[in-house]
Amino acid sequence: MLFDKNHILIMVAIFLTVLIGEILSYFFIKDEKKKKIILRIFAILTVVIHYSSLYVDFLKTGSAEVESVMLFPIYPCNVAMWLLLIVSFMKEDSKIYKIMAEFAFYLGIVGGIVGILFNEIYAGTPNLADYDVLKGFLSHGTLIFGAIYLLVGKFIKIRVHNVLSVFIGMLFLLVDGGIIIGIYKLCKLDAPNAMYLLNLPFENLPWLNTWTIGVAAVLLTFAITAIYEQFAINKEDRWYNRLKSKGGK
Repeated sequence: MLFDKNHILIMVAIFLTVLIGEILSYFFIKDEKKKKIILRIFAILTVVIHYSSLYVDFLKTGSAEVESVMLFPIYPCNVAMWLLLIVSFMKEDSKIYKIMAEFAFYLGIVGGIVGILFNEIYAGTPNLADYDVLKGFLSHGTLIFGAIYLLVGKFIKIRVHNVLSVFIGMLFLLVDGGIIIGIYKLCKLDAPNAMYLLNLPFENLPWLNTWTIGVAAVLLTFAITAIYEQFAINKEDRWYNRLKSKGGK
């Protein structure tokens, strides 16, 4: 059962740990190489924890069932996990890096938080002693830390142009979901609800579907970054003034 005592306790523990870790990292980790190492550690940890249940199950029972999310990036947080890992090993001087890193930042935070708040595995098995449940919370926690660290470690900057990265990223999620569903149907298997293209993510909110979520994500990113620039960036560097300067040339 979601939001019971144990669920609230682990949510508080994860969010507090992430917050304290990010603050300590911001003030004490200044070396660029060390920043890269931290990013890589949490990117790798997220993947390792995600697959660790295979080894736990095998060592307990002598066999392990491979879940579909371990074979395909079915949900947004799966994509965020792999994006974070790829970005952590990429050179930072390319446009593709910029797009991937910025999208990993937003998707990792949102996907990780949603995965902790509305954890489907915990909803079905409200038992933190169950390793599948526990590793789900832990992997989402390391994902959130890694995503936030992209900003804390100054791998990305919050700017209005982040909207382009989010827009491209949302299109990628749609393509990813369509390809996965297509592969399943081609193999005559019951297709998963990849990127929630087949069924609503929230049955009681019919208006909140994949398409409206995508539009809302782009608009919300614009609103957040525009407000941030208004208060944190020099006037001449704000998005509307940069557009004016380019238009005048």
